[in-house]
Amino acid sequence: MSPTTKYVILWFRIFYGVHLTYSAGRYYLGYAPQALLQGLHYHWSSHLMHPVAGPFIDALIATGIYPLVKAIELIVGLALLLNRFVPLMLILEMPISVVIFILNFFIVGTERQLFSGPQEILLNVLLMGFYARYYLPLLQPVAPPLPWWTRLTGEPSRAAREG
Repeated sequence: MSPTTKYVILWFRIFYGVHLTYSAGRYYLGYAPQALLQGLHYHWSSHLMHPVAGPFIDALIATGIYPLVKAIELIVGLALLLNRFVPLMLILEMPISVVIFILNFFIVGTERQLFSGPQEILLNVLLMGFYARYYLPLLQPVAPPLPWWTRLTGEPSRAAREG
């Protein structure tokens, strides 16, 4: 891999890590710039004033899912910044990216959301593409079980016995 490619991948990983960490930090620290709040059409009560997205976000908050989403964003963002478990973290973030994309692009559709929704999924998919070889072993049509405890007990796994 060329040095230029390494720096491009590094830039995307750090950019996405900063983005996720900042997003989670805004939630946990209660900070969001006023321009951002106005762009999202937030009311002073911090609830999204959209006929579909508003009740959806309110339900996520009421059920405790929204704080969990923000915790996942924080963990993934920090892991990306520290270059730890990157392929796993990208998989963990993918369902959140898909929901953000659908909500922002197809449901809310304001100018800012038309940018941020596709950005969210594009960064995740792009980074997963950069780390694609780590996912190839997962794409087995038939996979015999390989329990983690077989190595701990000394019992050979089925794959080891057959291979």
